Amino acid sequence: MKNIYNKIKHIALSVFLVVAASSCDNEIEDIGGAQQNYNTAYDLIQANSSLTVFTKAIKLAGLESTLNTADNYTYFVPNDAAFDAYLVANGYVNDLGYPDITLVPVEDLKQLVLSHVIKGVKKRVGKLEGVEADYLETGDYATMANAVNADLYLLSINVTNGVLKVNGSDKEAPGLDYYGTNGFVNVLSNVIELTPPAPVISGLSQVLASPGDVITITGQNFVKVKSVKFGSTAATFTAVSKTEIKVTVPADFDSYALIVVETDFGVSAPSSIGLKYLLYADDTSKISYQWDWGGSFDMMNTENVSRGTHSIKKVTGAWSGFYIGFKETLNTADYQFLKISVYATESTKILISIHSNANNDDSLGTTVQLVAGQWNNISIPMSDLKLNQVGATFNNIFIKEYSGISLTPGNTIYYDDIGFL
Repeated sequence: MKNIYNKIKHIALSVFLVVAASSCDNEIEDIGGAQQNYNTAYDLIQANSSLTVFTKAIKLAGLESTLNTADNYTYFVPNDAAFDAYLVANGYVNDLGYPDITLVPVEDLKQLVLSHVIKGVKKRVGKLEGVEADYLETGDYATMANAVNADLYLLSINVTNGVLKVNGSDKEAPGLDYYGTNGFVNVLSNVIELTPPAPVISGLSQVLASPGDVITITGQNFVKVKSVKFGSTAATFTAVSKTEIKVTVPADFDSYALIVVETDFGVSAPSSIGLKYLLYADDTSKISYQWDWGGSFDMMNTENVSRGTHSIKKVTGAWSGFYIGFKETLNTADYQFLKISVYATESTKILISIHSNANNDDSLGTTVQLVAGQWNNISIPMSDLKLNQVGATFNNIFIKEYSGISLTPGNTIYYDDIGFL
């Protein structure tokens, strides 16, 4: 009789557990995983001995009444080791060097906690065969922090073969998800930060520009842009998106500037625009002499320009070219690139070199192939100009047609924006 009683007791207990599990989530037949007394998701966090730092963060941020409700939640909670490592990495340590969460400003702590919570859903990671359920899928999710600050990044979740990774973590969340009456708690090995990092400039629509030009800055993290500066001069701008800014080149722009973008979240590394030494643009004030051969030469042409109002026009033939001498001597170590814009009416090749005195030594310099019918914006590393032969200084530039073939009579090459960066 005792054995029969024990069997009946075991069956009754099993039925009770199934019914109780079903009551946790009426959309999930058997949610499995690890459960703790069918508490709310909030209670699970409070009861978990490896999540004590996050529990303290909730209290310090004054979010107990916000989170301790019957609403549905999905939590992504860093374990104590991960949270302590985050505190140390960000300088929140006491006099003895131990992590101290009380040192985190309350508003920052509030944002940090809310960045780990999705409200209105209760989704799990571990999929159960044959069970229809509300599972987390790979994608971007809005957190409670996003609801407060729309400029924050979204929560980025990757679930592959039952392994959860959150916001680029290189380690999966340890263990199975915990479940309660109103949601799931996923334990993480990293702390989630949705605050955008400092802005990054990756490119400019124009290498050279003039005052009043509207150029496009491309990059990343252009969120809450405060200013765009050319050197110390603030420019007029429009933040088109998180990856694009339209900016007007300031009136006092000369020929070179370092551009920086500042947001509420940091300042970009500078990006250069223009030339440190602009030898020729729209005037000849820095030129001491010029000599050419094999065709006509016009230093102040206006019929075809890359930028501004003037260019150099050279009606050329095979091997024809010119010298331009500088009024000042430049140091080769001060520059990284020779820059020049060239337009050829026919496809050809030119030789470009620099010298400390006028000469026509073809062994110096480098050749460049030109595409006909368009401005070729050429950037030549100074190292390609055979500086070991040029020497420490230079004061003239030599350009020569270098195809060696008979070109169509009247073939023309235009040169503009000659300088060094």
